[in-house]
Amino acid sequence: MTLSLVVPIFGPPAAGKTTLTLRLQTPGRRIFRLREHVPKEVLAATATSSERLGWIDEFTVGDVLRSYFVAAHEDSAVHTILLDNFPGSASQVDQLLATLWTLTPSPHIEPIEVLTDARTLKQRAKTRKVCHRCERDPISDPRLPAVPADDDPWQCAHCGGLLHPRRGDSPLLFKARLQRYHQTAAGIRAGFTDSGITVTALDTTNTIDGAANLLAPLLISRSTSL
Repeated sequence: MTLSLVVPIFGPPAAGKTTLTLRLQTPGRRIFRLREHVPKEVLAATATSSERLGWIDEFTVGDVLRSYFVAAHEDSAVHTILLDNFPGSASQVDQLLATLWTLTPSPHIEPIEVLTDARTLKQRAKTRKVCHRCERDPISDPRLPAVPADDDPWQCAHCGGLLHPRRGDSPLLFKARLQRYHQTAAGIRAGFTDSGITVTALDTTNTIDGAANLLAPLLISRSTSL
C-alpha cells in the first residue's frame, strides 16, 4: 500500500468539515489538520491577533507540508489523506500541489468544497460545543466538535466533563471567519481548476452523515483504482 489519494476539504466555518472527515476516517485514511503540526509558539501568536484569526505564515505551512507528506508517503499503512479545512487560500493550494507533485508516484488529488446555506451555518455555530478535557489542543483552544450526553447538552458523552462553546464561534469571530472564507474561496477553486483538477461541491445543509455516505464510494474508487 502507498499514498494514492489526497482529499483537500474546504468550505465556510460550521459547514461540517471536521465532522465529515471524522465520519470518513477508516484504517488506511489519515486526517491532516494544519494546527496539529505547527509549533506551539506560532499558534499562540495567531490566537492573540484578531487580524490573523489563526492564520499560519506561508513559510511554516510549506515546512509542515513537506515533512508531513514525505512521512505519509513512506508509511505503507496509509493510502489516503483527508485534509480538514485545508487549503485556506490560493497560495496554500500552490504550496500543496508543489509538495504533492514532488512525490513519486504522485497521489491523485480530489478536492471537495463543502457548501451549506447561511442560516444553517449560523445555527450550527450557535449550538456546537467543544470539550477541553478530551481535546488536548496545543494552546488550549479546542476545535473538534464534542458529542453531548443524551441527558445533558453541556456534558461530554465521552468523558463526562463540562462542554464549552467554541471560541471561534463567538459572533464577531464567526463573522470575520466567514468573511475571510468568501474572500478566498474563488482563489482556492481557481488554484485547483487552473491546474486541471476538478473541485467537487458537496452540500451538507440537510445532513453531514448523508454527505459522508455520498462521498465514501468516490473515495474508495479513487484510492483503489490508482
